[in-house]
Amino acid sequence: MTDLKTTARILFGALALGACSGMQLRSPIAPASGPPQTFVQTTSDVRSTRVIDVREGLGKPAAFRAASELLAQRFAVDVSDQAAGFLMSAWLTGVTREGAPELRYRTRMIIRFLGDDWKQASVRAEANWKHGTDEWDVGYDAKALDDIVSELRTKIGK
Repeated sequence: MTDLKTTARILFGALALGACSGMQLRSPIAPASGPPQTFVQTTSDVRSTRVIDVREGLGKPAAFRAASELLAQRFAVDVSDQAAGFLMSAWLTGVTREGAPELRYRTRMIIRFLGDDWKQASVRAEANWKHGTDEWDVGYDAKALDDIVSELRTKIGK
């Protein structure tokens, strides 16, 4: 009887080790090695800003409302000044990788209507990647910028 128990323990141990050998030992919340592929590191306003020509006949209130609604669909609006034609989202964190939040990456959007007649609107994306304990790389998220610009053009553009 003792030999049977010993054999069973050895067999169970071997099976457990064999099953574990095929498992990935990386934690699902382990940080990724770098920023998302959509992050573009730059301090250039020219690269992180797009200008949209506003459709003729679209009034300031309608243009501002459309931009506000679009921004609010994706972000929490942090600053909204209709008189100045300015919208800025709060920083958005929590981009997921493999199902885990990535708290070292954050993005925000800024929409500003240009000139007194608001014939154009500028859309600027900002993104930061934290690489270390206190240092942030500055840039923008190319996909987020392209998506917002495309949708805003559909709503208010020529």
